[in-house]
Amino acid sequence: MMRTRGLRQGALAVVLTLPFLLSACGGSDGAIDQPPADVEAQMLASAEAKTSLLGTSPSLQDEAQLNANMTVFIQDRHGYLAPISYQWDADNTKSLAQASMELLVEGGMHKDKLPSGFTATLPKGTTVTNLTLKPDQKLAIVELSKQFASYEPAQERKILESITWTLTSLPDIENVQLWMDSQKLNEMPVDGMPLDVPLNRQFGINVEKPDTVNYLHSMPVALYFSSYSEDGKSYFVPVTRLIEPSDDPIQAALEQMIEGPLDKKAMAMTITKETKINEIVRSGDTLTVDLADSMFTEGDPIPAELVKAVVLSMTEQKGIAKVQVKMNGMADIQGTDKKDYSEPVARPVVNLAWKG
Repeated sequence: MMRTRGLRQGALAVVLTLPFLLSACGGSDGAIDQPPADVEAQMLASAEAKTSLLGTSPSLQDEAQLNANMTVFIQDRHGYLAPISYQWDADNTKSLAQASMELLVEGGMHKDKLPSGFTATLPKGTTVTNLTLKPDQKLAIVELSKQFASYEPAQERKILESITWTLTSLPDIENVQLWMDSQKLNEMPVDGMPLDVPLNRQFGINVEKPDTVNYLHSMPVALYFSSYSEDGKSYFVPVTRLIEPSDDPIQAALEQMIEGPLDKKAMAMTITKETKINEIVRSGDTLTVDLADSMFTEGDPIPAELVKAVVLSMTEQKGIAKVQVKMNGMADIQGTDKKDYSEPVARPVVNLAWKG
């Protein structure tokens, strides 16, 4: 196969010369248009009224959310990969890795556990024939059956993103190596994307770039935005956006969150364009982000989607485990979900489906 058609996965951390972006970039049926600027505040204020983590019932959602131990990245109705978390009946990383890969198979044994409107990414009939963990290398080696090679060429990158981000969401897995039919894959079997080094989150997900940015002179930032299912339930979508190089990637990522999503039919903002960045302070693995927005006064509840999106985006930055969000200099804030966000918080569970 022609290796020039593929993408050497390690390149993302350097220059991100990405010839393969997601082929499905939004849909028309039921899509959500970006609200006018003068109703951005109302959109944020009312978002929580529409927000319901994907699930079967409120009580089951609450119970499962507290005990969620596995996240899979599957395709939404707009063609983007989104994380769906599960409370799965397993007590070790290998069993969870096996189950998460099985959930990614189209029409597989767990097909009924996918939320409505979401689809699996691996070809029908694919099986996981072997899965080995090497804790010293933080590596998962996954061997797939020959049916894995039956995908369409345009799906190749999305499949790799789905596998990589799903497995690296588990404890002690940072790298992924693929085998197929007893042979190590040095390139993908259909369109030849190189796999000569293990995959990791530097590979990116839902990669996008503004028209003004040059691939050869760019840097990636991980951002989370809101999207909505056909029945109005809210969930988060991660994107890897290529931007102009910056000496301060954390500041740059926050500025991009304020800019909002590029695909305004598939995603909605989590922070209004009127929001300013007062201060960013890092202490060890904890980041404090002080935002300023005149629409909020002391005692006002802060949209939980805003807090969660900031925490999700910032904890994708290397070495950041917790985020303290302040608003207008005030740390004592409550979310619209009636939770206390006055202390630094770790990465939240997002897009919960149900108990496995």
